[in-house]
Amino acid sequence: MELTLRYQAMHSTGPDDNVEANIVPTELRADLDPAETALVLVDTWGEHPIASHRSRTSDITVQRIRPALDAARAAGVTPIYAPSPAIAATHPQWSRWAGVEELHPTPEPDDGWPPAAYRAVTGPYESLRRAPGELPPDSAGKPPEPWHRFRTIHDAVAPEPDDIVIATGEQLQRALRDLRLVHLLYVGFATNICVRFRDYGIHAMRNRGYAPILLRDCTSGIETRETYDGLQVTDAVLHDLERWCFTADSREFIAACQSA
Repeated sequence: MELTLRYQAMHSTGPDDNVEANIVPTELRADLDPAETALVLVDTWGEHPIASHRSRTSDITVQRIRPALDAARAAGVTPIYAPSPAIAATHPQWSRWAGVEELHPTPEPDDGWPPAAYRAVTGPYESLRRAPGELPPDSAGKPPEPWHRFRTIHDAVAPEPDDIVIATGEQLQRALRDLRLVHLLYVGFATNICVRFRDYGIHAMRNRGYAPILLRDCTSGIETRETYDGLQVTDAVLHDLERWCFTADSREFIAACQSA
């Protein structure tokens, strides 16, 4: 299936004009074999403690990710769910791709540094304590409550019994190797956190030698008061990701699947 991929490239003619202003969006036409392609769904949750983010991502999941997932299945693209380690472990499919160390993990050795007081932001380090980034201020230091702890994969894109559910980058690598998959198309949330930085996220898999493709209209970041109206965080992250990997449009992906 043919898909237009976008990335950022330098369009200079020599050292004199080799400047940032000449790094511009660039497109190529890629030919992807559906049998070698995975659709990786990152944190496509039905719940989130930030109400505005939950509402926006739910709309994206229902209106864009679900159609892309349906088209992918019909074309022979392999769905792979990466809903975070704790959520993955609630799905029986997870254990199929878990190794012994993942099923029975060995505690990481602790050399005592940084010191416990620094990690807990207590004692001489208490001045570093931050207010919660995603929860009300009075929730700091309290056990998680159900309304901000509970997560499940959104009903609109729930995995089927034979689907792949992974919790770690090593499990994703294992599945890709065993199924001989090389093309990774990403959807999900949040663009500026898990999609980018999980060990199964875009940067980690690029470091493993893949060329990830993010469906740019099937994701959204966590915004702030200053960026919310224009979704500026999402746009900036997409722009930066295109310097390292590719993005594509889900509508074109669906059309490519249908003609494959």
